[in-house]
Amino acid sequence: MAQSQAVTSPSASTSTSTVAQILSAPTNTSAIDMSRETTIASPSIPELSSLEKVRQKLQPLLLYVVSTAQFLDIVNGASVSVAIIPIADELKFSVPVMPWILNAYTIAFAGLLLLSGRLGDLFGHRRMFLFGLFWFATWALVVSFATSPIMFVIARALQGVGAAATVPTAMALIATNYPAGPERTKAFSIFAAFGGLGAVFGILMAGGLISTIGWVWIFRISAIAAYLVLIFGFLSIPVAPPKDEKPKVDYVGATTATLGITGVVYYITTGVEDGWASPKTLPVFIAGLVLLGAFIYTESKVSAPLMPFRIWKSRTFTASVVLAFVQMAMFQGVIYFTNMIFQEVYGWTAIQTALGFLTHSLLAVVTFTTMGRILPRLRLKPLILTGFLLRCVAALLLSFVTEHTSYWRLAFPGLILHVFGVGFSMLPIQITAVRDAENKDQGLVGAIYNTGLQFGAPFGLSILNVISIATNGNDVEGVHGGAAMMRGYKNAFYGIIAMGLFGFLLAMVILPWDRPAIPAKKEVTKEQEQLDLEVGSPMDGESVVDEMDTKVETDAGTIQGEKEDEVKA
Repeated sequence: MAQSQAVTSPSASTSTSTVAQILSAPTNTSAIDMSRETTIASPSIPELSSLEKVRQKLQPLLLYVVSTAQFLDIVNGASVSVAIIPIADELKFSVPVMPWILNAYTIAFAGLLLLSGRLGDLFGHRRMFLFGLFWFATWALVVSFATSPIMFVIARALQGVGAAATVPTAMALIATNYPAGPERTKAFSIFAAFGGLGAVFGILMAGGLISTIGWVWIFRISAIAAYLVLIFGFLSIPVAPPKDEKPKVDYVGATTATLGITGVVYYITTGVEDGWASPKTLPVFIAGLVLLGAFIYTESKVSAPLMPFRIWKSRTFTASVVLAFVQMAMFQGVIYFTNMIFQEVYGWTAIQTALGFLTHSLLAVVTFTTMGRILPRLRLKPLILTGFLLRCVAALLLSFVTEHTSYWRLAFPGLILHVFGVGFSMLPIQITAVRDAENKDQGLVGAIYNTGLQFGAPFGLSILNVISIATNGNDVEGVHGGAAMMRGYKNAFYGIIAMGLFGFLLAMVILPWDRPAIPAKKEVTKEQEQLDLEVGSPMDGESVVDEMDTKVETDAGTIQGEKEDEVKA
């Protein structure tokens, strides 16, 4: 029994336990040798499996794995928005069904974000993230082989389920693997930069693929890349220890939240085409609101809610979600209507449109990379305010474009300012949203933040489309193409400016004037310094074992000598 205790005791008390063992053991050399062996075999220096050693070596790739996963999600969504016409022509989509090329993915993605984020908190972010990547890649491959509209729409919706499982857990993996402060700020900056790049790169990639090997390769390239990221994710993301208690799932809350959000997103995305008071959309919207009301009531009653209300106590978090909604509505509006300017006002082809965004994409790489490095040393609120103002100026420049205006005179500088505005606002808003959340809520916080983004994109585009259509007209006498469409686009850009000013005022009033996150200096006590001198670095396992062996032999020799003196006396 004494020997067993020596094996399982902490390393700090190994010498004391060994001395006690020798006192109670016969005075022979074998006892000392056995004590030495048990000390060396102490579990304080566990043996790692080959797979764990590989994970330790590849763990620095974690940030780039989760960032690339988000990049693929956004690239896939942005590129399909450019490929709507080729997809509809080849698969013979009818005009009323065409919006579902985008809506199927958007609705499934937004509707399941909250549930997926919380399941990641309960059952493991790594597990949910890897499942989402596999699901996303598999259904992207299926979409590329679609032969009918119904097959495309169903596969596209199931692909959105994978994206919903990936994005919030990716944010949670960053928050739980990088300590709060500059290190986490820099990590989230890189993560957000990949997202911003994906939105622009998707348009560029779509233009090139559509003009060469076809739209199906948008999905096949996404699938191949996602499978590769899945392999690296399996090898680089550390396995979290199992939880002591079995997670409790709020099934009622999960059902009402998912169906409620899905209903509202459906109404927003289909309202422009079918009408806001249409029998096809309005009942679904009402049902969605009722279900969301039931969800909120349920969360106040259950013991393990899907969405604990404690996360909303922070005004900063609440404001960040609203700002995420506004800034994504602006972003989607600028990209969409600039795309329309290139194709309708300038009469450009898909490849020319992609090249028109090329400078925007390349500058985004430089801007986001630079922001990721310097953001930890800057205050976030001034950056957010500056970002919204720059984006307003960019929208104003784009609103003056006509068929006679050179691309380099207004569109080019407008896109340049837009890139800087997005970099200044998008990255700090994301960091502000997740900064104060506890690790156990990171998946949920990431899900709610991304839900704000997903609501903002279709809602903003729907409102801006209403403004544009109201100007150009949608009846027989209305404008249906060409440079004359710019009249409606101009008013849509004015709507983007109004959104930017609202975001500026909200950030000014609610967000705190925070200070840069400066890492605290590690204080080392005299006792710790003395311990380091005596024992050596705690990471040097061999030094610790050698020091412990020396102590054991010294203590054993001293005790043996004392016993011999007693016998002689």
